[in-house]
Amino acid sequence: MTKAAQAETFHRLTIAAMIGSLENLNRMLVKAQSHATKNKIEAGVLLAARLYPDMFSLIQQLQYALYLPMDFARHFTDEPAPHVGYEEATFEDVHASLKTAIAYLKAIPADRLSERAQRVVPIFFDGNKGMPATDYAASVEMPDFYFHLSIAYAILRHNGVPLSKGDFIGPYESIAIE
Repeated sequence: MTKAAQAETFHRLTIAAMIGSLENLNRMLVKAQSHATKNKIEAGVLLAARLYPDMFSLIQQLQYALYLPMDFARHFTDEPAPHVGYEEATFEDVHASLKTAIAYLKAIPADRLSERAQRVVPIFFDGNKGMPATDYAASVEMPDFYFHLSIAYAILRHNGVPLSKGDFIGPYESIAIE
């Protein structure tokens, strides 16, 4: 596999995958807001919902789903990562941060990942340790990102938001082969 093909694959499995997942999350949150309005559920109640008392609330899951891609992507650009995933408190805040995060990620070309793929990325929960970016993406970043997205989805479903697996996975028709 050529270096360009490796870069494209790494980009598709990380940056592009996070973009698609954040776009899907945005659509799920639109459905959640509609459900809350229709059923007279205060947005704050839904955002404070959690699956178990010692787990993060929906808003915290959303903040992590925003923070993790920024923390990873900043290693592949010279532009500072936007400040998202910290202070969101409303659906509107989350939608604004999603828009910012998606734009930031879309600005990172595949070849930039190739240039920096062996860069050591500090482990966000233990700054004294790090891993090559490709290993970090496979072992820490993507599993953690999908964990928070999955829990956010589960909280929404647990609270009656009519979502399906298709909402989580998102549209695929444009790339499906018959």
